[in-house]
Amino acid sequence: MQTKPALIIILFFFALLVRPAFTQTTWSLQDCIEYAMKHNIEIKLQHLNEQDAEYSLQQSYANFLPDLNANFRQGYSFGRSVDPFTNEFSTERIMRQNANAASSVVLFSGFQNVNYLRYHLLRNTAMRYDTEKLQNDIVLTIAAAYMQILYSEDFVETAIQQTEIIEQQLARTRALFEGGTLPRGSVLEIEARLAEEELNLITARNNLRMAYLELIQILDLDPADAFSIERPEAEMTDRLLLDDPEAVFEKALLVQPAIKSAHSRILMAEKQISLDRGRMSPSLFLNADLNTGYSEASTRFSRVESAGQVQIGYLADQTPVFTQDFRNVFEQIPYRDQIRDNFSQYVGLSLRIPIFNRWEVRTRIQQSRVALDRAQNQYELTRNNLNKAIQQAHADALAAFQKYQATVKSLDAFSESFNYTRQRFDLGMVSSVEFNESQTRVARAEREALQAKYDFIFKMKIMEFYMGEGFNL
Repeated sequence: MQTKPALIIILFFFALLVRPAFTQTTWSLQDCIEYAMKHNIEIKLQHLNEQDAEYSLQQSYANFLPDLNANFRQGYSFGRSVDPFTNEFSTERIMRQNANAASSVVLFSGFQNVNYLRYHLLRNTAMRYDTEKLQNDIVLTIAAAYMQILYSEDFVETAIQQTEIIEQQLARTRALFEGGTLPRGSVLEIEARLAEEELNLITARNNLRMAYLELIQILDLDPADAFSIERPEAEMTDRLLLDDPEAVFEKALLVQPAIKSAHSRILMAEKQISLDRGRMSPSLFLNADLNTGYSEASTRFSRVESAGQVQIGYLADQTPVFTQDFRNVFEQIPYRDQIRDNFSQYVGLSLRIPIFNRWEVRTRIQQSRVALDRAQNQYELTRNNLNKAIQQAHADALAAFQKYQATVKSLDAFSESFNYTRQRFDLGMVSSVEFNESQTRVARAEREALQAKYDFIFKMKIMEFYMGEGFNL
């Protein structure tokens, strides 16, 4: 009985693990943008470039620190050689070891490290602006696809309404034909018109599916998953039409990352020239070394020992005279003592003066000047393209707004005319050809008004986007 609570808990957690994950099916424009910012492959790649620039910036800070390197070498010498620790010739096999630690720091090098740091600060900034520019491009792409879905959905609704109107009119025409009021040709004309509207409806639904597929592919979603968008209340406002495009452009210059990135690259090119000029300057270094070593040939005096008697001469009677002989005994110096005794230090300054380097520095300076000219031209090109885009968006928005106003008036007039024509058609006073022409004008006016509406909204949102207000519906 005591195992039941534990079993219930285990089953509960198992159910949490195996239950299907919640999948979002209805997406707002902001949902699409946020998802793309996190999952878009191009943005991920750009973030890697930004991370690489950050590592280069960290290295530019580290260049001001001294370096430190250690070396250890062990080997054997054969034949006649000079032992570096005893300064004596040796013909035996000798094992040697050498340990070294060296450090150096740049005291002056024509401000190369300073300019290198400033260059990578600017590069890091430019990379961030490049990321923002890429994000802005993706936002505009998503917004265009999102607006296309909204337009396609409204187009489908319009096609459905037109199809229903024709179906209703076909039912009335058939009734009038059966009552003898209208000829059979009128029924055939309305049926042909209905087939045309049904084809328009099929085309509109296909376009809607393609619009959804385009947005799904932009977001890298699985087309098999359920996906739909929210329908915001898109505002028809003409407030920016009253603004001078030049004023919009001046504001866009302050907020658009493409402009900031291009300007940062001009400053980068200027720092690169300063960096290359620094290579022509003398460089002053502070150096420090620590050295020690060991050799099997290193010995030291240990003691004096008897070597026996040795004859040193004769007496007058030829009796040999002997004396006690002694010899010095040497021992190998222990490893620890050699490491301690051979330890040496060095501190000094070194000056490197470039005299001739096959014009390498001069060539680099010339190339850097070309890069500066390229960066300046690229800035002007980016600036001009932005100005053209704003001018074009303003002109397109104005044209779309005027077209929308005209098509709304035209739609009202055609709708009223169609209602009058339909009444007369029901009374047999006009032909089916006139009826179809009147209904075609209404359908065309509805589609043109719908297209002008979304074209105007999108162009206005683009202008707001250029001014740094984001893209919100």
